[in-house]
Amino acid sequence: MVIFAGGIVLFVLLLAVVVDVSWYWTNTLRVQRAADAAALAGAVYLPGNVTTAVSSARAEASKNGYTHGTNATVTPTQDAVNNRQLDVTISTDVGTFFLHVIGISTINATRTAKAEYVLPVPMGSPENYYGVYGLVRTDGGGKTTYANGDTGWVSLGTTKGTNAWGTPDNVYASDDARATSATNNQAQQWGFTTGISFPANLSSIRGVEVAVEARTTGGTSCQVRTDVSWNNGSTWTTGTGVKTVPATGLTTTDPAAPYYAMGGATDLWNRSSWASSGFSASNFRIRLTNLKPFSCTGTAQVDYIRIKVHYQTSTFVPDENLAGPQGQALTPRGFWAEMLSQGAETIQGDAYLPFYDTRTSASNAKYNQQQYYNYAVEMAPGSTGGSVWLYDPGFCAGDLQLGLGDNWVSGNNPVSAFYDLYDTQDTPYNLNDDTLVASSGNTFRRSSGKDADLTAADDGSGPTGCDAYHLAWYQLASGLSGGSGGRIYRLHTSTVDPGSANDQKSTDARNGFAIFVSASGGTRSPRVYGIGAMEMYTPLPGGQSSEFYLAQIDPVHAGKTMEIRLWDAGDTNQNANIQILAPTSGGWSAATLDYTAARGTANGNATACNSTAGTDVTSIVTYSSGASRFNGCWLTITIPIPSTYTAPQDGWWKIRYNMTGSSTATDITTWEVSIRGNPVHLKVP
Repeated sequence: MVIFAGGIVLFVLLLAVVVDVSWYWTNTLRVQRAADAAALAGAVYLPGNVTTAVSSARAEASKNGYTHGTNATVTPTQDAVNNRQLDVTISTDVGTFFLHVIGISTINATRTAKAEYVLPVPMGSPENYYGVYGLVRTDGGGKTTYANGDTGWVSLGTTKGTNAWGTPDNVYASDDARATSATNNQAQQWGFTTGISFPANLSSIRGVEVAVEARTTGGTSCQVRTDVSWNNGSTWTTGTGVKTVPATGLTTTDPAAPYYAMGGATDLWNRSSWASSGFSASNFRIRLTNLKPFSCTGTAQVDYIRIKVHYQTSTFVPDENLAGPQGQALTPRGFWAEMLSQGAETIQGDAYLPFYDTRTSASNAKYNQQQYYNYAVEMAPGSTGGSVWLYDPGFCAGDLQLGLGDNWVSGNNPVSAFYDLYDTQDTPYNLNDDTLVASSGNTFRRSSGKDADLTAADDGSGPTGCDAYHLAWYQLASGLSGGSGGRIYRLHTSTVDPGSANDQKSTDARNGFAIFVSASGGTRSPRVYGIGAMEMYTPLPGGQSSEFYLAQIDPVHAGKTMEIRLWDAGDTNQNANIQILAPTSGGWSAATLDYTAARGTANGNATACNSTAGTDVTSIVTYSSGASRFNGCWLTITIPIPSTYTAPQDGWWKIRYNMTGSSTATDITTWEVSIRGNPVHLKVP
């Protein structure tokens, strides 16, 4: 019995070990999985909103049976080194079954999980503006602008020729002192004392306007005939340059201002042109002739004569860099932000907005106007009064290399552009919870204007049918703030009419624009940059290199791999190559990279690029011997980020286009940059 009793005790202890340890092990797995889920749920709110990250992590832990302060301690903390990493520790007691025999009723289980949130890689701009090429007009010669004006009403000052009328000096003011004539066909001449002054940049005289305050003492059909001279009376206007007023005859009362008006803003009085010298004191004359048919029994009386000259001025505007909405100096960055219309072809350089691979027979499998293109508007913690501005957001056709390059590729159907600003709720990968903050609505819908000043043959005729924000800033949003933790807004651009999904399928065009953001206060300046993908358009000067900001890679990505995808890269029609420049303490240097290519369209003009690849190279030829190597292709570039990477130059990498040809080329390319791996993932503790 003693041996049997001892055996039972040993058996119970062994059973306790098997059951309770297994139960404990099972519960630690549950705790670990709950900690994993909590870390993943909270990490997406980092680095901007730590408070929400903590509450979301604890809420997720509670869903899995571990409620902070009730049956567990859930401790989420932002990692001290990586501010995009959330560390979650869950501690709870696990009840025992057989260990009660020896006085052990619970065993503590503590597990930790770490989740990292890799934000979308910022692309294209480290500043508060994006897509600013530099010179608003890029032919290097500037342009001439024209404006219409007039001299205002100018009074006469002296009589000319023979004083045929009585008291002729009474016509210099409207004061009821009058010049008179009682004789049929009696003529009197007047002129200026000092002449009319014109602006120094006078381009041409557009029209001459004369107003006469006249009446008669009696009778009917009394009239006054008016003609003018530009050479001191040697020659007078004829034909339609002779004006007779009024058609119904003078009345016995003074007419209301502007009296009897003759000529107008575009009336040259039957002359092909006027020179400003024709209005000098020595040259200009005006002549009034009293017309008295049989029924006119009275005397013609003229109280006031005045002249207005309409003119056009011309101003030469040299090329100058685009400035911000309030004149802020903007450093040129070499490209404009760009959208291709819905009815374009992807082979033109835009991977996502065109509906067609081949107009109009083959559709684009990657067509996605809802997701592309997006730009992050980053407001710093504590900032207020934030604004978003767009430069020349609407379409106004010109030359491909002038202005912003707005241009019809084919046809001339109206072009639409839509701009919507959303609050991302600190979840930039999740578009479903975004809330609309501001929208351009139909402001830039169905534009078909053309700016003749932005054509290769500048005729000076100016814009026709372009909207009010052509070559000007448009304020999309105001009153934005960064809150206590900073806030990211999402600017979405599209060419599809929300009210008519197929409206733009027949429109084949390019539309360039730029973005500027501002705010007051805050821990740093606001920023705007491309996220997910961006499209750039640039004129590339021949015989030199052009560099652009590509992407910002933070030091937390040391040891990972950067992947760069370029759609239709370097389609320049002249020999060219590209390089990826890595930041260094002293500047930038060409990175060693691998690349592959894949044809991305069935368009017959695409390059057969599937076998094009390179390993451990520092440059990639994009155009050679009259042929594009990546026309209609995805070029994928991979670059290992050194484990010792510390993100010099604030982590901004660059891309360089080396143009070996002599002429300027244009290029439209879609860029994508990412760090390989899931955006939100667990890390080994």
